Amino acid sequence: MSRGRRSPAALAVVPVLVPGAGRPEPPPDLDPLEQRAWREVIAALPPHWVDPAGQLILKRLAAQAAIAESLEVRIRDLRAQSQDDSKEAGALAARHGLASKSIADLLAQLRATPKSRTVPRAAGPRVLQAPEWRPWEIKGGQAQAAKPEA
Repeated sequence: MSRGRRSPAALAVVPVLVPGAGRPEPPPDLDPLEQRAWREVIAALPPHWVDPAGQLILKRLAAQAAIAESLEVRIRDLRAQSQDDSKEAGALAARHGLASKSIADLLAQLRATPKSRTVPRAAGPRVLQAPEWRPWEIKGGQAQAAKPEA
C-alpha cells in the first residue's frame, strides 16, 4: 500500500460484478417453450448472475420446465375428460413430479430461489455448539484433547 495522499482516480469506486454476461439470451437451439422458461428465469435473477457454467444448468432447467408444462397440459386434458383416475393420468402425474423435483433442484443449483440464497437460522446456534476437538483427534471412539504446546 502506498503512502501519502491518494488521487481521485484511486478513490473512485469500481462496481464489482458477479461473473456472467448480463442477461444472456437463450441459445437458438431451444424450442419456443424452452426459450420462454429461460427468459423467465433470467428475468427473475439479478443481472450478471448466470455465468457460462450456470448457462449449462439453465439449459437443462429450461428443458425440464418445457417437459413439465407439456405434462401439465396432458393431465388437464385427462381431467377435463373425467379420466384423471386412469393409469395414464397416474403415470403422467409421476413423471410430472419427477420433472418438478428436477426443476426445483436446478433452481437451487443456480441459487435462483430465496431459500437457496439464505443460511438457515439453525446454522448459527449449531456452529456455537460444535465440539472443541477436531475430527482427526478422535481415537477409539473418544475425542482426545489436543495437548497444549509448552
